[in-house]
Amino acid sequence: MLTSCLFLFVFLSSFVTAVFGNLEQVNDTDLEKLIANEKFVIVLFRDEICKGCDELEAQLSSIREDLVDSLNAWVVKAVSSPLVANFTSGKDSGKPLVVYFRHSVPLHYDGPLNDEVILETFVQNKEAAVSHLNDDSFEHLTQAASGATTGDWFVMFYRDDSEPCVKFLAKWEYIASQLKGRINLAKVNIKDDGISTGSRFGVEQVPAFLFFRQGKIFNYDLPKLDSKAFQDFALGWYKNVPSKNVPSPKTPFDELVDRAVFMLKENPLILPGAGIALILILLAVGFNAWKSRKPEKPTKTKKSVKKSN
Repeated sequence: MLTSCLFLFVFLSSFVTAVFGNLEQVNDTDLEKLIANEKFVIVLFRDEICKGCDELEAQLSSIREDLVDSLNAWVVKAVSSPLVANFTSGKDSGKPLVVYFRHSVPLHYDGPLNDEVILETFVQNKEAAVSHLNDDSFEHLTQAASGATTGDWFVMFYRDDSEPCVKFLAKWEYIASQLKGRINLAKVNIKDDGISTGSRFGVEQVPAFLFFRQGKIFNYDLPKLDSKAFQDFALGWYKNVPSKNVPSPKTPFDELVDRAVFMLKENPLILPGAGIALILILLAVGFNAWKSRKPEKPTKTKKSVKKSN
């Protein structure tokens, strides 16, 4: 009896979704649990009333069963959720947004609002497409200085404490999905394990986007941050910007110096503290040296007195 009721409930839910185009709504707590525990979660972030929201929800609803069959994915919506701020800036607030989580890694869908295109994009990108590079792996994997046998690389330099950077990472995943097989996309955290690599290429402000091709660097400094602009740049528009030669990889000693300089820049209070500590050490060393050179006072010796007979 219980099994029959459950089957009927599932059937009716699927029927209502198919007919009325409604996705299951989840709260923020349940959504975070889904993202953390499920392999594939597709979320429509929307307001209760917004332009284009109902149309996009209908598109997702029409392919929901295909997504469940192909990926065993959860397809849900979050209404007026503050979590959407993790992927959008103020100018995009109020617009519907679709984010595809694969093993908790988000992909911000930024393509045509076409159900077939959306389905193909999600099914063909079950794994993260952006490579994580650091000081140890950058040159080995990209071969940027040698002219490359590993193909062209489009690299995003970022900091994990920069809000614009963190928000853009999900869209960088989408761009990678569209260039997969033609251009390698990667990211380098210049605050963590990519400090020396950021210094090597003169990256000071983030996010920064550098395109590496045949021993040359092309800097993406266009004001447009939409996915199409990045794709066009990597597929040919880079020819319209000046290039620079890729500098040689840094030595281990250079990397050590870069980290020390970075630490001092990030923590300016360390410098006065380090100076005081150095002065105290020098005073201690000087005092010990002065003490060791100070002449010792002669010690008095008792004279032996002979007793007269």
